[in-house]
Amino acid sequence: MTYAGNARAVLFVLTALVVAVFYPPLAHGDFVRWTGGTFGLIPGPTGGLLVSDVTPGTPAWIAGLRAGDRIVLPPFSIEYAALEVPHAGESATVTFRRSDGTLHQAHMVAQPATPLSPAEWALNIATALVVTVFLIIATVLVYMRPGIMTWSFYAFAVGYFSTAGPIAFYHGVLPPALYLAMVFVLGTLLGNVVVMPLLPFVLRFPNQPLEGWRAKANTAIWIALALGYALYIYEWVYLHGTGNDLSWASVLDEWLPLAVFVAAAIIVLKNYKGADAAVRARTGFLIAGTLMSFLAYAVYFIPSVDNTTKTAVSDLVILMPVCVAYAVLRHRVLDINFVLNRAIVYAALSIFIVMAVTLLDWTSSRIVSKAHLATLLEIGVTVGIGFGLSRLNRTFEHWVDVLLFRRRHEAERYLARVADALPYATSEDAITDGLVHEPVDALELIAGALYRRSSDGRRFEGVATSNETLVAPMGFDRNHNLVRFLQAGEECVWLDDVRAHLDASNSAIYVLAVPVLVRHELVSFVLYGAHRNGSQIDPDEVALLKALVREAARAYDHVEAVRTRELIGQLSAAPAGSG
Repeated sequence: MTYAGNARAVLFVLTALVVAVFYPPLAHGDFVRWTGGTFGLIPGPTGGLLVSDVTPGTPAWIAGLRAGDRIVLPPFSIEYAALEVPHAGESATVTFRRSDGTLHQAHMVAQPATPLSPAEWALNIATALVVTVFLIIATVLVYMRPGIMTWSFYAFAVGYFSTAGPIAFYHGVLPPALYLAMVFVLGTLLGNVVVMPLLPFVLRFPNQPLEGWRAKANTAIWIALALGYALYIYEWVYLHGTGNDLSWASVLDEWLPLAVFVAAAIIVLKNYKGADAAVRARTGFLIAGTLMSFLAYAVYFIPSVDNTTKTAVSDLVILMPVCVAYAVLRHRVLDINFVLNRAIVYAALSIFIVMAVTLLDWTSSRIVSKAHLATLLEIGVTVGIGFGLSRLNRTFEHWVDVLLFRRRHEAERYLARVADALPYATSEDAITDGLVHEPVDALELIAGALYRRSSDGRRFEGVATSNETLVAPMGFDRNHNLVRFLQAGEECVWLDDVRAHLDASNSAIYVLAVPVLVRHELVSFVLYGAHRNGSQIDPDEVALLKALVREAARAYDHVEAVRTRELIGQLSAAPAGSG
């Protein structure tokens, strides 16, 4: 298996694990209060055993627990997780140590957690959609072009998932050893340090060579990554072994992530400043969106900002993956040779819409059922959302066409007019223009060359090339593999099948041969190159080219008919006995 094949296999496994670990908590309970109960304890800032605060009037408050008390339990244990997120009605007896060193015991019964407000519901649903978009785009990028740049983006995207959900959700599901292993991975490899892979990504995106200052920065970044992960592992082990937070924990959990975003912003701006005018014109919106997403994400690590504001603002991180996806698909800022078919994009978006609507349906059903409204109303909500799905899907398709395929639509409309006009051509020059120059210009192809059957039928001679074409085969014998493939199949031939029969220069330029058949006879064919940006001709464009050659076949018939009529007219007009 090739490197790309191995990378995609690893990608599939990792994405399946991410979905299996993170999505059950997202779809369970109220998105944040997974188990539905609370003792009223608020843990320390790093999730340790120190009680940061106790909500007055809650079971923990009534049992005597106060801010500054330290619970005597193994750190990261299932018992402590159950203490943080119990089920309503679940009881617990804990020992805690006061600041004066005395030990006390408290018995508590969890009370139902306060229901989420509509605003909290909206924020948490939005967050679930944001992380889903992030994961989808990161997965697609790695699939299309596996490498350090895209894998770094993938790691950064996975890091945007909250680890609080799995830690809370799985404490009653997994055995202690497996739960501890999961918490270790979530707390270290997927902890706050996960913002650091952002640096290798921005250093390379979209196609930056690691030369000069970038080469030096790359070395420093990998050293910082190794040191950062080592420090986060040390922090976790220290907390697990002692139950105490590091005295300098804020450096790792707050200042280091903030420093990463500052460094990433500097790299992005430096790359933009050093790019040529054409690149800046294509990536200006990307730079703006990326910097805004950095700022939104950085807010999460500022301790003085309240959690509601953090959740609301941090959802603007979606600007980064959306801008990256738009730049890749619309402006092809990455040198990726891939086939982008609208049907594929529509299918992916439809899947996403179905997921989103299913989530909305489930959410609205929960709200209706909690409000003790009639089952009929709940059914009505579901049916209404179902009817809205069709309209929503059409709206998505419209905006996909506007944002990603606007130029394609313009080319389609223009080439459709060219095809409609071809049968009215009265000269082969007009047909040549419609088969070569028009599609090459409209679709922005690198080359095009037309070959016409000779009068004796023994060869197909080159008769025209597009303006941009630098090289083209002089002609093909009728026994050439390409000619026989076109005649036998009466279909387009991808030149990979006959590349060994072309010289090196032409095999590097041309990718597709399209036949022109009149009554099942091959009268001519056209060779087309890939797009000027290196991307492949996609199935929609192949369909456009097929439509052109169908009309070109009618045009050849029409030209022949015009010639025949002219010849008959000349013979009829000739004086009797001339000749």
